[in-house]
Amino acid sequence: MQAKLFFKNAVILIAGSFFMRALGVAFGAYLSGKMGAEGMGLFQLTATVYGLASTFATSGIYLSVTRLVAEELAAGSYAGADDAMRKCMRYGLIVSLLAAAALFWLAEPIGTVLLGDARTVLSLKILALALPFMAFSSSLRGYFFALRMAGKSSGGQIVEQLAHMAVAIVLFTALVPEGDLTLACAAAAGGCLGGELISFLFSLILYLRDRRKWSFVKTSSRDITRRMVRITLPVALSSYLKSILRTIENLLVPRGLRKYGASGSGALAQYGMTEAMVMPILTFPTAFLTSFSSLLVPEIAEAQAVGDNARISRLVSKVVRYTLLFAAAMTGIFVFFAEELGWAVYRQEGVGSMLGLLAPLVPLMYLDNVADSMLKGMDEQVSVLRYSICDSAVSICLLWFLLPIYGVNGYIFVMFASTFLNATLSFARLASVTCIRIHLVQWIVKPVLCVSGACLCANVLLNFTALSAGWDAVARIGAALGLYFLFLCATGTFTREDFRWFYRVFHPDKPESPHPAKSSPASRSKSGQ
Repeated sequence: MQAKLFFKNAVILIAGSFFMRALGVAFGAYLSGKMGAEGMGLFQLTATVYGLASTFATSGIYLSVTRLVAEELAAGSYAGADDAMRKCMRYGLIVSLLAAAALFWLAEPIGTVLLGDARTVLSLKILALALPFMAFSSSLRGYFFALRMAGKSSGGQIVEQLAHMAVAIVLFTALVPEGDLTLACAAAAGGCLGGELISFLFSLILYLRDRRKWSFVKTSSRDITRRMVRITLPVALSSYLKSILRTIENLLVPRGLRKYGASGSGALAQYGMTEAMVMPILTFPTAFLTSFSSLLVPEIAEAQAVGDNARISRLVSKVVRYTLLFAAAMTGIFVFFAEELGWAVYRQEGVGSMLGLLAPLVPLMYLDNVADSMLKGMDEQVSVLRYSICDSAVSICLLWFLLPIYGVNGYIFVMFASTFLNATLSFARLASVTCIRIHLVQWIVKPVLCVSGACLCANVLLNFTALSAGWDAVARIGAALGLYFLFLCATGTFTREDFRWFYRVFHPDKPESPHPAKSSPASRSKSGQ
């Protein structure tokens, strides 16, 4: 891919990811105001089953479309790319209809027996209707990504989120009486259905407009089918296994809390507060981190292809160091301003306390996120899968034994143990294949001291201001981040070389060639291929 186009798409992905996360947190705050912690827990249970069904409906489709379309266009065959699209969409239609039918007809036993709450049945049936649209949208987004049209791919996801919010708000306003959690969950599910439908129609229109630009003779190749199966099946099977384990893990939490002695509504409230309210805030900053990691994965893959291990080690060391600097900042924010942030977003008691309690997970979560991306860039995805399965298996065992005895404290312990295990395994593997070393003082001690000092100073400076809860949180966090960056520079933790490196990353020297060596796919396909 040409350098300018690559970095343009990277910026689009980062901006789109941030916007999506911001919308998600804002909508979560709206839902929590309408449904309360118990309703959020109830809908989170429903979403767990929906997530499993969507895995069966879509796994492997996006990757298959992206790879097959990109490969066919690189070979100059738009007819082959069109054949790949048609076959992937047929596959997606078949598996999504099967998943939708299973979820719809089994909604009652799943809701009453598996989830233990009949109020989830209606929501499950509504969510089942969204699966075919999700599968089609996944194929279309894969197509746009293959053509380096990140704006259209991200646009479809943003349209989906906005439509989801709009439809849900209309349903809540028009149909849901206060306190009716059955209809509240159904309204939230209706928002998901509306979002998937509108996103599919939006992406389909863009796809049909793009498709009309090309002229080709339709073909059908068995080779495309074989390649699609070879890509889709391994990805799908591994995703099914991971999703099944993750679903079991999520379902064990409210059951274990009830066995501990919490009432049904209390267990759902504790589960909903943690999973649907606190975790989205803790993971919100990963929008930047994930996009930044993805930006460097092709560089690592290229260096590995030519055997440049020294370059790989340098790149990975920089990414890990910057991740730890970033994680230190976010951990400090969540520790020092947990109450202000929790109240500003959700206006509910207890959210801030849980946010501060789980804040030490942040460095491990972020480091694990980046390590997984780097390992995939070095063709170590099997290791990533193995660690994920191991993590889920250990979590299931711990949840089964600890929750009935220790309740919420057991749940928190399992979260820390699970995150520590996954991060440790992933980073140990990354260190073994790249030979990187962590510099304790420069990478950990100094950033921790800098962020602690920055947050304390921000609190002192803004203690005498009279701002509303939301603006007070924004002012304190903004001041702390600014001071943190100044302290990093003052202590030599962030240097001029770091500034130069970031400039080179986002302003590559490699120019676009005005006369490409190969003709474009458009010219080749229009010439009759």
